[in-house]
Amino acid sequence: MRKSRLTMTTFAVALFLGAFANAQTQFRDIPAGHWARQAVEFAVQCGLIEGFPDGTFRGNQNLTRYQAALIFFRLYQTNRLETTRPECRLAVERGAQEVAPELEQLRQRFAALERTNQDQAARLAALEAEVKRAIETSQRAAALEQRLAALEQQVQRLAQAPQPTQPAQPAGPTPAELQARIAALEQQVQRLSQAPAAPSAPQDAVALERRIATLEEQVRNRPDAARVAALEEQVRGLSGQVTTLQNQVNELRQQAQRPAPAPQPQPQPEVRPTPPATPPAPAGRNLYFGAGAALGILPQPPGGIFNTNNLAISGVVGVREVFLGFGLRAGLDYNLGTQALGIEAYLTRHFGTGFLNPYVGVGARFLPALANPVYGSAAVGLDINAFGPLGFFVEANPRLEAGLNFGLGARAGLKFNF
Repeated sequence: MRKSRLTMTTFAVALFLGAFANAQTQFRDIPAGHWARQAVEFAVQCGLIEGFPDGTFRGNQNLTRYQAALIFFRLYQTNRLETTRPECRLAVERGAQEVAPELEQLRQRFAALERTNQDQAARLAALEAEVKRAIETSQRAAALEQRLAALEQQVQRLAQAPQPTQPAQPAGPTPAELQARIAALEQQVQRLSQAPAAPSAPQDAVALERRIATLEEQVRNRPDAARVAALEEQVRGLSGQVTTLQNQVNELRQQAQRPAPAPQPQPQPEVRPTPPATPPAPAGRNLYFGAGAALGILPQPPGGIFNTNNLAISGVVGVREVFLGFGLRAGLDYNLGTQALGIEAYLTRHFGTGFLNPYVGVGARFLPALANPVYGSAAVGLDINAFGPLGFFVEANPRLEAGLNFGLGARAGLKFNF
């Protein structure tokens, strides 16, 4: 008795929804003239019913209490009850009372899911902010490395400076200025070493878990700690070099008071120019063989583009250049659904021999299964030579069929060049 009351209540909901139905569905088990087709179409349009994964509605099966509770729950979310007739509203409310426990469970699960999504969004925002701070820290460390490199060059120039014959001022910054710059660099290194660590990623929602794991991996792999330690070591070494240079500058100033002996000319080594090496020319690949799949796009097939009757296994063989830059290509298609064969022949022209090579072709196709088996066809494609002699190809095939009707097909697959 309880199951029959639930079925009658659902029938009343269907009558209420059927008065406003104007959409179309594609459930293959609902005939065109069925008495409840409009109600089902409107329920699907409103999001109340989704059907089964195999594309059926299964309207003759009984509803479970959980399924009925889910329909009423979605109905309350759409606010459709506010504009309906009182008798329909009363029928819906009676049906909702029968599945009140299940409906309350759905509401609680929905509320818990919303709270979880909010928590995950807050955690993700915090982690993204931490990654942004880590990137800024890395940029500051890179700038610090550039300044240290410039300081090393200045120290090398001071160490390689010749002994002056007359009293002169040392070129470049003084040791006091170098010490001041090193002290500022040490302060920046200390601030970098005190950067906070990233929080651990939450493990709750699957949809957010992947993004959080990726951001957490970026934070863990940031090279700040190792780079800061290396910079500190460089600063300590440069401090010792500055002290040594100060002593050398004092010695140079003392030696400048005494006349230096004239420098002896040093023999210069003979420099012979080395002829540039000429890289070997790549071996030309003129023949090719391809295998893939072909399908028709225009006119649109009755069962869809990816229907079995519209899909064919394709094979091509050709020569890139035969005369005056033009080549020849022949192909064979086998339709998986109709088991029909198609033969093609093209005059082609390829442009380039690098990673991406476009090509065009014009010719004809022969399909014995058609009333007019011969029609004109063309090919506009692109070769992607990703693995040496092995690559990929994609192309479009515009064609002119019987009665001057325009058609369009596509083909893609692997291509081996030898």
